[in-house]
Amino acid sequence: MYVAAKLGIADHLVSGPKCVDELAREVGADHKALLRLMRHLTALDVFKLDESKKFSLTPLGELLRNDGVESMRYAAIYAGEENYKATGELLHSVRTGETAFDHLYGKGHFDWLGDHPDESSTFNKAMAQSLRRRANPVESYDFSRKRLVVDVGGGRGDLISSIMQANPGLKGILFDLPQGMGEAELHLKTKGVADRCRVMSGSFFDSVPEGGDVYVLSRILHDWPDDKAATILANCRKAMKKGDTLLIRDSVLTDHDEIGSQQDLTMMIMTGGVERTESEWKSLLKPAGFSLTKVHKKEGQLDLVEANPI
Repeated sequence: MYVAAKLGIADHLVSGPKCVDELAREVGADHKALLRLMRHLTALDVFKLDESKKFSLTPLGELLRNDGVESMRYAAIYAGEENYKATGELLHSVRTGETAFDHLYGKGHFDWLGDHPDESSTFNKAMAQSLRRRANPVESYDFSRKRLVVDVGGGRGDLISSIMQANPGLKGILFDLPQGMGEAELHLKTKGVADRCRVMSGSFFDSVPEGGDVYVLSRILHDWPDDKAATILANCRKAMKKGDTLLIRDSVLTDHDEIGSQQDLTMMIMTGGVERTESEWKSLLKPAGFSLTKVHKKEGQLDLVEANPI
């Protein structure tokens, strides 16, 4: 899937079926090797082969199109590059407790992305694609009594733009590192919310913008071990006042949680982060000045932890 996504095969099949020789010329591949790849992906129903020996797209293969509405192309590319390589060092993490990515690349994942703008763009698009395909409890939250939402670590603004589109009276602040929000201005403009949303750059390890009455941490805290997650929460608390709301979009692990435990391993090898149980969330939130007020948990979704300043 990664190789097909990286070569852009699906985009070359949009215009119609093609034989492997033509496809190989267009994507820059060895025709014999490409045939073997396409044969396997056909068996997986990603592509189909007709009687004239030409390949075409299936509904599954449509997801690898670059311009597809539900595209997962960048998610497939990300999964097959630094994520894939770090997964091969899982044994190192289990033996030592160290982060596999750091061991392999010599620095943390986000620091490495800051030095690699192309990979950073792929990562941001992959995260947006992956999260878009899962129902989002933040988007269904009742913002009717809220005035200003602050999306902390919000990347290019996929989440905050969705929230603001659904709540025309709501204003926003999108906050992230510069490399995380390189496409933010254009994206917010495309979504029609740029006039209501300020873009601010900085590190949530230093401070968080003040003035909001609802703060969102979507898939942020699971990237970090407890000590660093506590720093992020403490900085949020400094920016907030009593009566404000903190929404944390992350997994709340339960026993026999297949998807959550798999994601927990990914965090261990990629960032040194961790997925947490409800009791672990409470233990993390309280010292930072928050009380966990509710867990919005729905089947097939990421969970939503709602907390308020103590």
